[in-house]
Amino acid sequence: MRPDPRAIARKLRARVRALGTAPARPEAVSPPSVLTLEEIGALPRSELERSCRALASPVYLGGGVGLCRILTRYKFHISTADVGFGANVLLDGYWESWLTQFIARTVGRGGVVVDVGANFGYYSLLLADLVGPEGRVYAVEPAPGTAALLRRSIGLNGFAGHTQICEAAAGAEDGTAATLFEPAGEPKNAALVANAPSDPAAGRSHEVAVRTLDGLLRDEPRIDFVKIDAEGGEEAIVAGMHGILSAAPPPMVLEFNAARYPDPGAFLERLLGYYGALRHVGFDGRAAPVTPERVLSENFGEDWLLYLRRK
Repeated sequence: MRPDPRAIARKLRARVRALGTAPARPEAVSPPSVLTLEEIGALPRSELERSCRALASPVYLGGGVGLCRILTRYKFHISTADVGFGANVLLDGYWESWLTQFIARTVGRGGVVVDVGANFGYYSLLLADLVGPEGRVYAVEPAPGTAALLRRSIGLNGFAGHTQICEAAAGAEDGTAATLFEPAGEPKNAALVANAPSDPAAGRSHEVAVRTLDGLLRDEPRIDFVKIDAEGGEEAIVAGMHGILSAAPPPMVLEFNAARYPDPGAFLERLLGYYGALRHVGFDGRAAPVTPERVLSENFGEDWLLYLRRK
């Protein structure tokens, strides 16, 4: 009896499906869709990442600038010279999905929020959407080229009306100047330095203005959320917002790396004096209590995402 080719094909398809690699039938495939803000915060992390990859759609605009869609919702300009952050965002359409989800669940409509170390504006775009036209976003970014692309993305997505871009470094003293060094290929790691490397191949330097958050936000009656990621500049930034923190400490996500501070223990004590307790945002996108001892000793030299909120 000759084998039935149709029966063999059916058996083969069944075996492939059992291995979990069968292509879906065309009528069963749902086109990727734009996620709501609620879905960004609530979806399983793997599902959020899958949806973002499906709609990233990177294109090269020329002049070292790429454009992609992030979080399925926002058009995002990025330097193609950025081999860390830029390469990942162009292909994946998201960055730090755990922190992204935490922020999406934490920041509400109508809030006044501050993004210090805004970089190309990944979190600024999300924050601007979360607070809506009723709220306000202050995006603080000192690197000239990076701030230019940040401004383009904010305008392209329709958020310019309630987003103020401050092209300066946040610090401890208002009205001063500092040297910002951008490492070659890693503009997201730009940091204020006392002495920049003299080798042009190592990166480039800029003289930038310094603003305190107390000065920048002087006219705001309240601050609802702050994100600080400044590659070691966090201690000076906190010193420059003493007035805000003394009056009404806002919920804050702060990147803390003990290896970057002269006395990391004293810096933590200062934060505890304002907030009373420490939490950190884990890879599950949730904030869990953490002791100062853990932050100072565990994974020394790596970044902790501290979440500070006064009870």
